[in-house]
Amino acid sequence: MESLVRAQPINHLIKMQVVLLVITSLIVFLVRDNANTLSYLFGGMIAVSNTLLQRWHLSASAKFARADASKNLGRAYRCVAERWVMTIVLFAIGFLVLVPVEMMLAGFIVMQAVVLFGNYSRA
Repeated sequence: MESLVRAQPINHLIKMQVVLLVITSLIVFLVRDNANTLSYLFGGMIAVSNTLLQRWHLSASAKFARADASKNLGRAYRCVAERWVMTIVLFAIGFLVLVPVEMMLAGFIVMQAVVLFGNYSRA
């Protein structure tokens, strides 16, 4: 079913997010301490997990919905709802467990900027 999905753009986006997360978290590690780096990584992984969930729904949609527009639309709504719930739950966990929450937010924002500008030339 992977041949039915044009997954190269989202795969490229995931690779860009992971590479940039590693690079920026190394910079945070050099500038700040371990707690800030862990918090930054957690925030960045929230955004990466959103993209991975979107990739999973893309593949599942090609497998189960195929060319049925109503099933594809239902799958799209389900994807959006699951991404919102997952993001809220992960942020709640991060706010409860991690102390430097501003670094968690910074990691999330940087990875979301990659989502915003990462596939600009591939769309």
